[in-house]
Amino acid sequence: MKKFFNLSLSAFAVIFAIPSFLILVSWNALPGETLYGVKTGLEDIALAVTIRTPIASAFSLNFTERRFDEANRLLSKKGSTVGYTLLVAEARETQTIIVDQQDSQKAQELITKIEEYQARIEEKKLAIATQPTTILPPQEEVATTVLTPTPTTQVKTPLPSPTPAPTAEVVIEDLEETNQQLEEIKEEIKRQLPPGASEKAREEKEDHEKDNPRKD
Repeated sequence: MKKFFNLSLSAFAVIFAIPSFLILVSWNALPGETLYGVKTGLEDIALAVTIRTPIASAFSLNFTERRFDEANRLLSKKGSTVGYTLLVAEARETQTIIVDQQDSQKAQELITKIEEYQARIEEKKLAIATQPTTILPPQEEVATTVLTPTPTTQVKTPLPSPTPAPTAEVVIEDLEETNQQLEEIKEEIKRQLPPGASEKAREEKEDHEKDNPRKD
């Protein structure tokens, strides 16, 4: 009996260790990288398990925050705005979950988060417009092989060739579109929730903070 118990305990340890390992190795994965699908797949599982509970809206808010962090890192690393497209998609999913649950407190949290994202995106737009090299990565160079004929043989000479990268103007346009879409989500939340729900949530949060002051 004891041996069976030990085997069962070991089996459970392995089963729970696998997801933990996957979370750790995929934590910093960015869109386009191999482990990114593992990362988002684990998020989908977490939502599926908790979808009918208040935890789902908290999870989804957290995943939206992850998308924003990924978008910023992807822009700095590769000059890509794909991450901001994923941010908008995640924010819309969070909106759906929160509205379905009529969670006014989480709704206000999402609105506040969106306003923070919009402000920081505006800062990036200004920085890119004035000093693009402080935000966007330098243009990469890829070696191409050119055949140079000679009387007896062909010599392969590697020549640097710049890869196409989004211009600062294109990036700014994409960021502007992201902010517009986030603004639409914010306004939709205000329309979809009962009148005054967002304001009520703000008051409840302020009352809670007064009753439970933070201990530094």
